[in-house]
Amino acid sequence: METVFFVYNADMENNFENIPESLSLENEFHRERIGLTRKRAYILIAVLIVAVAGVTALALLLPKPTGLPKFSEVMTSNHEAYVHPVYGSVDWIEIYNPSEKDIDLSGYGFTNDVKHHMFRYRFPDGTILKPGAYLVLYCTGGTDQSDNDPFCTGFKLDADGETLFLVTPTQVEADELVVPALEPDTSYARRDDGSFAVTAFSTPGEGNRFE
Repeated sequence: METVFFVYNADMENNFENIPESLSLENEFHRERIGLTRKRAYILIAVLIVAVAGVTALALLLPKPTGLPKFSEVMTSNHEAYVHPVYGSVDWIEIYNPSEKDIDLSGYGFTNDVKHHMFRYRFPDGTILKPGAYLVLYCTGGTDQSDNDPFCTGFKLDADGETLFLVTPTQVEADELVVPALEPDTSYARRDDGSFAVTAFSTPGEGNRFE
């Protein structure tokens, strides 16, 4: 059996005593750095929260932009209410200028899928909407004739209901309209107070009627 001898050295004891102290100092240094980093992160988060709250409050206080075109009337299940001389019984959307100045629709767009296609349709350059005037867009879905018509959207509407968006050239939402399911030959039209209601008296290109 082999005998193992252990030789005690006083210097070894001193080394063991020094190791915990050095490690303690190093750990304390790391804790201080972590604490400082956390404080900075908390301060940054607080600053961001205050900034967002300030911008939101400012947006609420500022007047809403005026002079923007609005949806006026929509028909999504046209059978006999309106017959276009070329496209027949086509669905349609009516845009209205509620302001007292001309609106240049160049670069404006329209969509029913704002997440994927901000501009499914774009108004042709030079399209001017006079004060109080109406403009009708035909939702043909694309035909040989309508492909050359700048006021045909190239896609149809859903009679079961959908949300429509009118978008400015800078991709700001000018108007949004949630259209419910509509019976054939009824339209969803804007009232004088800005609300919408279903009506059987469709009036494309004219003031809306409800009785």
